[in-house]
Amino acid sequence: MAVVELREGNLVWQIEQLAEQTAQPVEKVLATAVETYLDQLERDGVHAETQVFWAMQDELLAQYPDQHVAIYNGNVVDHDTDAAHLELRVRQRFGPLPVLIAPVKSGGAPELRWRGGRFANSGDR
Repeated sequence: MAVVELREGNLVWQIEQLAEQTAQPVEKVLATAVETYLDQLERDGVHAETQVFWAMQDELLAQYPDQHVAIYNGNVVDHDTDAAHLELRVRQRFGPLPVLIAPVKSGGAPELRWRGGRFANSGDR
């Protein structure tokens, strides 16, 4: 287990106050705060990558028709016709970082949803 030392006096005080107010151990309050922050970073990352996906539709349709693309930091980092193989490669390369995996289909915008660390076409189950 890693040991984390907080050096910001005001932050330590806020965490201690919240722990006291909620009758929880300081460690639990801190762990919850960090987890919440990391979850928000992931949501923000997924949102940003989704915006890139929609903005790049014409380019994606020209280069990757009927494939799935992986988008990270605004760039296509991988693609494949097999979403499962693509997801495996992406997870090996990027770990838990927010990478959008989405289908590139002609004929209108696909319905995207979040599922198990990737976006999937609502027809995939």
